[in-house]
Amino acid sequence: MTEETRYATLDCHYVPHDLVLTDIGPDPLAVTRAYAAIASLGLWRAKQAVTATPPVTFVLGLPESDVLKLVHRLREAGATADAVPQTGS
Repeated sequence: MTEETRYATLDCHYVPHDLVLTDIGPDPLAVTRAYAAIASLGLWRAKQAVTATPPVTFVLGLPESDVLKLVHRLREAGATADAVPQTGS
């Protein structure tokens, strides 16, 4: 009987990111509307999430490019938001 050796290549370029809202800025309604559109929520639920004590982590474990698009939408509405890489636990 012969042993078979298998090798695998791991792709470590994918690091999941989170969307973190650190400040809702001067126009909370605009940020609430932007978040409601992103999360497919009603305004009431979006307002509850947006006005929670910052920092608020909204989106978990997406590719960096996707999170950066969402960060851009929130920043256009006046919020301070960042794409934060997840750390391995």
